[in-house]
Amino acid sequence: MFGYPVPRSLIVVAAIALAALALGGLSLRQKSATVSDGDQTVTFSAESATVGGALASAGIALFPEDIVQPSAESPLDSGTAIVITRALPVQIIEGGVALSIRTHQRKISAIILESGKTVSPEDAVYADGVRLPIDQWDAVGAIPHVILIQRATPITIIDGSTTHTIITAARTVGEAIAEAGITLFAADGVTPPLGAPITSGLTISIERSLPITIEVDGRSLQTRTHRTTVAEVLADTGVTLVGADTTTPALDAPPPADGSPIRVARVVEQIVIETKPLPYETQHQAVADLEIDNVQIIQAGAYGTTASRVRVRYENGIEISRAAEDTWVSIAAQPRILGYGAKIVVRTLDTPDGPIEYWRAIRMYATSYSAARAGTPRSAPWYGRTRSGKTLTIGMAAIDLRVMPLGTRLYVPGYGFATAEDTGGGVKGKWIDLGYDDWNYVGWNQSVTVYFLTPVPPADQIKWVIP
Repeated sequence: MFGYPVPRSLIVVAAIALAALALGGLSLRQKSATVSDGDQTVTFSAESATVGGALASAGIALFPEDIVQPSAESPLDSGTAIVITRALPVQIIEGGVALSIRTHQRKISAIILESGKTVSPEDAVYADGVRLPIDQWDAVGAIPHVILIQRATPITIIDGSTTHTIITAARTVGEAIAEAGITLFAADGVTPPLGAPITSGLTISIERSLPITIEVDGRSLQTRTHRTTVAEVLADTGVTLVGADTTTPALDAPPPADGSPIRVARVVEQIVIETKPLPYETQHQAVADLEIDNVQIIQAGAYGTTASRVRVRYENGIEISRAAEDTWVSIAAQPRILGYGAKIVVRTLDTPDGPIEYWRAIRMYATSYSAARAGTPRSAPWYGRTRSGKTLTIGMAAIDLRVMPLGTRLYVPGYGFATAEDTGGGVKGKWIDLGYDDWNYVGWNQSVTVYFLTPVPPADQIKWVIP
């Protein structure tokens, strides 16, 4: 529960009025005043003769229940301090009818009395949805938004062979039953339902459930029911029968009232269907009007499903074997089709080494190596030799053959012209290892744009899709 702050808009209006008076110039008849309105204080000038006129000219609205000191009729003197004590709004609800008032009272009982209503000790009072004990009705506290008065009324509760007649201020059937100290089980039947509102003279009937034990699949289930047949009891508890399953008592018999259990006898074998996801494959398809090294999704892939018919064997309710009899594709997977660019555009680029003409540009991770740094023993016959059989020197590069073939002419900014002459176990994908002589070696460890120089190779020599 909490109070209601005065809208700042009222203080803003007063401030605007004050600014307007200041711009227009103050006359000799104007008098200054200070208004304290809750936690807001404003000082302004007015030509009004009374306190009420000054407040009106400042745009400060009052409700009839608000208290103004000095009173609105009091003369306005220069330097007058005006204090406004606001009455707060409260809504009183009884029997579905709402009454709105404004009040200075701080006791719930006083607020109700001021609204013209009375309550008896048997009635219930709710402040903002919370029921207040009777010893809190006269406590001083914050004013609630809504006070609900629930009148005490006589009702009758029939619980089997027992009848209870009580006076209650409960709002619902469920609250009245709990107030009467009557314990319910989830399976008990209540008429009217628990959420129904209380009306004068209402009769509530409780149909008690019967405790039941169900023995099924090696388990003992405890429940309660007010059903009339074994079949209904099993349906409520989610126990299903398959094939030749039987029960004791029979399905159409009443549930046992002597405490004996309902027994479910299972058949020996059961057929179940098991499913597994079927992955989809990714296919690539050339797109003639899409530039090389660009990709578009032509078809999104979708998983399929495989299904298996499995025979499960039970003995005394215990599974002893499980065998798949057949498996089939119940939903076919749809391949994911990626379109790759098959259009080549030749471009030119001015570089520190002169203009170049290129047909492809790929961002690659660049490292560097030389014969002495390649990890090959000097005694090895292939020491200092590239994959193409040449002696390693500056201007040669190691590449992944899945990206380009040997012999591809390249330009690497900061390195210069290079030819793909070598491969390496660690050079995978978009990785290029720039070759040097031992004496002019420069270490590389950065990303760089690699340009593929013209002429454009035949289409069957181009790696259209790069890993």
